[in-house]
Amino acid sequence: MNALQSTFLPLHMQLRESTGTRVLDSALNAVRIGDATVSYAWLSRSVQIDTAEAQNFHVNIPLAGGTVSRSGRLERVISTPDRAAVFMPGLPATIEWRAGCGQFCLMISPHVLQQELEAMLDQPIVKPINFAPAMNLATDGGRAWMESLRLIDRQAGHAQGLLDHPLAAANLERILVDGLLLAQPHNYTDALTGPRRPAPPPAVRQAIELIRSHPEEPWTTTALARRVAVSTRSLQDGFARSLGVPPSQYLRAVRLTQAREELRSADPHTRTVSQVAAQWGFVSVSRFAAAYHQKFGERPSETLRRG
Repeated sequence: MNALQSTFLPLHMQLRESTGTRVLDSALNAVRIGDATVSYAWLSRSVQIDTAEAQNFHVNIPLAGGTVSRSGRLERVISTPDRAAVFMPGLPATIEWRAGCGQFCLMISPHVLQQELEAMLDQPIVKPINFAPAMNLATDGGRAWMESLRLIDRQAGHAQGLLDHPLAAANLERILVDGLLLAQPHNYTDALTGPRRPAPPPAVRQAIELIRSHPEEPWTTTALARRVAVSTRSLQDGFARSLGVPPSQYLRAVRLTQAREELRSADPHTRTVSQVAAQWGFVSVSRFAAAYHQKFGERPSETLRRG
């Protein structure tokens, strides 16, 4: 219980089973990525957890078994591997955690979500973000978001993984934040998905110059939009109209070129393809290799060997 409290928030845990043994086995692994915490928690026995008022957003996703939970007086959520529970800041929660259930537990700062949403909308938000309490993970957006959590969980166990590279870690945090805002319904979903005017060509050209002159920066579409004084959606539409690709895809092409130059000059005895890929923000080596081959007609390992 102490580990759960120190990772998340104050809570009270009570066993729900009336058996002879009082032993409660548990496991907890947690990793911090920017202002988000991704953890895996497992409990051997059925317990009831009552928490204090949360300061952050929390999302609990069972990987096996399930839970029944409630955030404040919102509707009860029966969680399964296809259905997550979302908990709001400012509300206490009650969780009936079934025996043997293992969960991904995500915690994100409200400030980060608000800042990202305001950049996407290009305007301040008046009311706090209010997510629906249940999240459908069987949708395309839900499955993609879940894959990002699985990737982070795998990388957390690597001594020299993606989380040790600032660009890759920043990309993973952005995927978590943007994915939650886009995949989970909330009180700003209509405004976020509504039509927008494309960014004017001068703003698009300015964003292109920022990418080309500083590809090593942890650019997101939101950060670029903020620098050129347009909304995230407007910049996306402006890139689509001017270049036929979103800013993220253009940035990836520029970084592929930078990675190629580095592979050409690297010593193949001391440098690896995965190290170069992570340095330039590619979180999947296999996808990096596929994109590299498609763009340059050879595998990155071939470029490295020639160098």
